[in-house]
Amino acid sequence: MATGLTLSSTSNLSTGQKILIAEARLAFEPAAPDPDLVESHRIPQGHKQWDVLTYARLAQATALTEGTDLAETQQLAAATVTITPSEHGVTCTVSKRLIRRQGDTDVVSTVGKMIANSLRRRQANDVIALYDGFSKSIVGAGTALDITYFRGSVAYLLTDNTATYGPAPLPIHGALHIEQISDLILDLTDPGAVVSSRFGLSAEMLQRWWKGTDRLYGVKVFHSGLIARDSDNDAKGAIFAPSALVMVMANDAEVTEDDDKSARVIEYGIFQEWSEAEIADPHGVEVYSDAAATV
Repeated sequence: MATGLTLSSTSNLSTGQKILIAEARLAFEPAAPDPDLVESHRIPQGHKQWDVLTYARLAQATALTEGTDLAETQQLAAATVTITPSEHGVTCTVSKRLIRRQGDTDVVSTVGKMIANSLRRRQANDVIALYDGFSKSIVGAGTALDITYFRGSVAYLLTDNTATYGPAPLPIHGALHIEQISDLILDLTDPGAVVSSRFGLSAEMLQRWWKGTDRLYGVKVFHSGLIARDSDNDAKGAIFAPSALVMVMANDAEVTEDDDKSARVIEYGIFQEWSEAEIADPHGVEVYSDAAATV
């Protein structure tokens, strides 16, 4: 991606100054729902870090004998995750000459949208990086995701696997590569599958399967457009409860405008401080599966 000053003489921007051909378009951003699918905490001003504590359950209550003192007392214990936010930001500097000349679009408004999109993309990628950290992983490289793995993951999350965290609380979300979702739909719409013939899911899915999100076994499945394929065409998504991951914000997004009068340019920026972490490993399942392009 090109970096540096954006000038009126930039080769691919100068064309629009000669004649108004059409309305300029922004590059379409991939879907980035991931930051909204996890817990979000806000650090109060003046604090350096944020400790997330998860209290383990006490031992089961004891049956008592009348007149006998309960001598043993339970002690509180907590798993602690410490999160220290760091700054992130992006700037774009445009010349005042460009602002005056770029007639097919409001350059300042466009810059604002694009730097906001850039910051959001970084947030989403930071959350996506956490999916690889879940201990429980399903499918495997080179193998397509199917409904058996999917419902098995839901069953795993709702099982009381550990006294420290317990079963995952609802709701449960899925954030997957679009080809992983496509494999799920293929499995559900297979004419020979029992699920199709008994419950009529095949016709419903074939007609309406992509509505932005779909719900399978009570899990809302999101297309996470920033999940990338690796060199072997495999991708890593996840099925998880919001309690599995957390994003800690230190401030609202700060928008800046720096007018350099002698250089005749304006620098627009957006900055925000955050960090993210896994806080309940048994509440998430990594989905590592084939995501090769169908077409």
